[in-house]
Amino acid sequence: MSTIVLVGGSFLGAWAWERVTPLLTAHGHQVHPLTLTGFGDRAHLGSPATTLTTHARDITAAIEYADLREVVLVAHSYSGAPATIAANAIPDRIARVVYLAASLPEPGRSLFDIIPASTVEAIMETVQDGRVAVMSDEIIDANFGDHGLTAEDFAWLRARGVGQPVGTLQDPAPDDLGAVRKLPRTYIVCAGDPGDPPDLPDHDMVVLDSGHWPMITRPVELARVLDETARS
Repeated sequence: MSTIVLVGGSFLGAWAWERVTPLLTAHGHQVHPLTLTGFGDRAHLGSPATTLTTHARDITAAIEYADLREVVLVAHSYSGAPATIAANAIPDRIARVVYLAASLPEPGRSLFDIIPASTVEAIMETVQDGRVAVMSDEIIDANFGDHGLTAEDFAWLRARGVGQPVGTLQDPAPDDLGAVRKLPRTYIVCAGDPGDPPDLPDHDMVVLDSGHWPMITRPVELARVLDETARS
């Protein structure tokens, strides 16, 4: 049995793992889905002061206060950045970091620093009251390849998704991320995502036949991969 901490990407909370958590529990794992500040049932806590550092601290605090050890930390999409920073801060509690179609931070740089300026501009055009708006169905269709989301899935996302505090994309990562590089790391590529898989020779690479949100569209397959990875 492993202790698995699940962190969703932009706009998501612990709720996004509802189709996966019982499957992992059935495999015998202790599962802790998290909600970062400003998302889900913590949406009311988000503010202009919510940053990437805030989200990293959310993760470290959840792990430390529950006294979790030998954690398999699973980070989806955006949350790859705060999860990396969190694992770097408490490496003695982390058994493995699992990136699920995730963004990886670069030392001393924000996520806005490492994506094209045109993308930053497009994102900033959606910002209202300090939050990046939840992506429309049309934006997802245009930018996320074979995502596999049905009309019902879109409706589920719309009912619970919350805009992301823009400071989380503007706040730089720490200058030193050396500790996390010493940990075992797995990167799960979602085959439906556009573009080439990342070149990460120091990670175990797994390809999952799914779109960008497999916790919603392929929960059984994702649970199987996470179970196998946690046991490895």
